[in-house]
Amino acid sequence: MGITIHYTFITWDPVTVANTVKIVVEEAEKAGYRYESIAEDTRAFYLRSILPLHDVKDFRGSLEYLEERYGGFRAVDEPLDEFPENPPFPYIVLDYPEDNSYMYAVPWVSWPRRDCRYGVPARIEGVIVDPPMVSGKPTAESFAVLFYKINRWYMCNGFCKTQPFTAEEVEPNIGYHRWICSVLRRVADSSMFWYHAYVYDEAKYYETMDLSVLERSFEVSSVFIWALGSMLQDVADRMGSGLSVDVGGVHSVKKMKRRLREGQIEDGGQTTLDEFGGEEDE
Repeated sequence: MGITIHYTFITWDPVTVANTVKIVVEEAEKAGYRYESIAEDTRAFYLRSILPLHDVKDFRGSLEYLEERYGGFRAVDEPLDEFPENPPFPYIVLDYPEDNSYMYAVPWVSWPRRDCRYGVPARIEGVIVDPPMVSGKPTAESFAVLFYKINRWYMCNGFCKTQPFTAEEVEPNIGYHRWICSVLRRVADSSMFWYHAYVYDEAKYYETMDLSVLERSFEVSSVFIWALGSMLQDVADRMGSGLSVDVGGVHSVKKMKRRLREGQIEDGGQTTLDEFGGEEDE
């Protein structure tokens, strides 16, 4: 939950891959972000999704997603055990595993450092850029540009959540989000040998390069997240569960509502990104 940037790059050209990694490293050094080069053995496999075939719009949505994200798909009679020689690599199977359902599958890779016995051996190489830090904690997800090879084709398929959750995270995360979009734009324009290049920014900044659009997207998403988190915390408190709802895996809604109640935080005073929905604790 929260604003995320999604991206996919596919090419047969190793020079394009090397150039992409070089671009990310150059831009990270310019911006002062820490990064780590990665080169590890892993396994590539198909990540499968099974859905009911009860709505034609949902089905068409799946087809459009595969077309936009991966540059196409294959319609097959049975699930594939091996990757095709050439793209498109995703596939879709109708009436599987039973009537009135369908399955689609996309290439995926087992990483980081997970013991996976499925799929085929693959080599993953690239760079991971660390997010900004506030009070010793990361404010977003790492930006990973990692390529793995399927037959003679190189694929990078990733996402990065940049949503800020507190006032202190707003400024660094806006800068981080804008930086990622500028890097992805440079990567997409860096080679004529991309079989497919895809970027989808949930904040619409990548398409518009309009800072006000990004700020508004962060604000709307944050208000929704805090409202939902507060509502869930209210339910947990009423049930006497003792559970604390966390946002971003770091921020306790229970503690922040208590601070709000005790006057340590002015009501609405942190930023519009720190609004709390639901009822206050009694």
